[in-house]
Amino acid sequence: MRKFRKQGKFLCIAIVGMLVLGDYTTCSVYASELPSVDVCPEPTDEAEMINITELTDEQSAGYYDDSVLTDDPITGIAELTDEQLSEYYGDSVFIGDSIMEGFRIYSVRQDNFVHDIQFLTAISYSVHNEMRPVKGNIPHPEYQGKKYHVWDILPLLGKKRVFILLGTNDLVSYGPESNRDKYKELIDKILETSPDLEIHIVSVTYTVKGKEKGCLYNPAIDIYNGLLQEMAEENGWGYIDLCTVISDGEGSLEASLSSDNFVHLKIAAYALWEDELINYANAMLLEAEAEEEAGEEDVEASGEEDAETSGEEAGEAEETEAGYTQENEWEL
Repeated sequence: MRKFRKQGKFLCIAIVGMLVLGDYTTCSVYASELPSVDVCPEPTDEAEMINITELTDEQSAGYYDDSVLTDDPITGIAELTDEQLSEYYGDSVFIGDSIMEGFRIYSVRQDNFVHDIQFLTAISYSVHNEMRPVKGNIPHPEYQGKKYHVWDILPLLGKKRVFILLGTNDLVSYGPESNRDKYKELIDKILETSPDLEIHIVSVTYTVKGKEKGCLYNPAIDIYNGLLQEMAEENGWGYIDLCTVISDGEGSLEASLSSDNFVHLKIAAYALWEDELINYANAMLLEAEAEEEAGEEDVEASGEEDAETSGEEAGEAEETEAGYTQENEWEL
């Protein structure tokens, strides 16, 4: 598996400038307190757009510089086979904004399971933007060169599961609970058109310390991720934490893993994501195996109970028949 050499802090070429947020700010943030409802109001202007900054060709070329790549793994994870990982993630769709788009770019260069992942991403994509009409410059993912609502694309792909990373752009303007409710609305729409789809929610990642923007504030991100995890557990959906592994251990994005000293990620961060995805697939497949074994045990136990019940009923029937025969003999 291709990884990055870890020497003190991670050294790698950055993906720069893929800003979903531009200079857009709707509220002031104070380092000592979590934004209040007044600071992060409920959404009122559904037509408001977020600025978009594209990658330049030069920045893209720098991102693809693989001079620091090595075949040495960062961690000693007990891996699933490549075939198992490719089967699991090859049957998945990853949905998200520019942070997920960075992972898509990373995946193209790999020769393992992440190369098989299908992506639906858009710069400046957000839960609120997804719920808006597909028109004009409103960010929506594209399929075969045309923009669609994501719930209209997924049935065409025929995949088993979806991983969704959204919320960075939403938290610029609105508070955690409001965004959680809108997120639930989005997933409900997805399940209307793809009722058998497995839902997996991906945690929103931090900003670099001191670089918060609007309500995109690290304590608010923690609250939001907590709400998303609760929502996942309540609805039987998966939840994967890709935030902690690239944090500085103090509730912020590790600065050496940020390409813009703000929120976007270097390819070294995505290498760490890759390891977390291996762990997650291990956990999910072990859980599925346990549930399957438990189901077989239930069937077996049910079969034994049915056999026992049938035996008891057969015995009762024999007793009844014997009594009936004896009674008739007396009458004769």
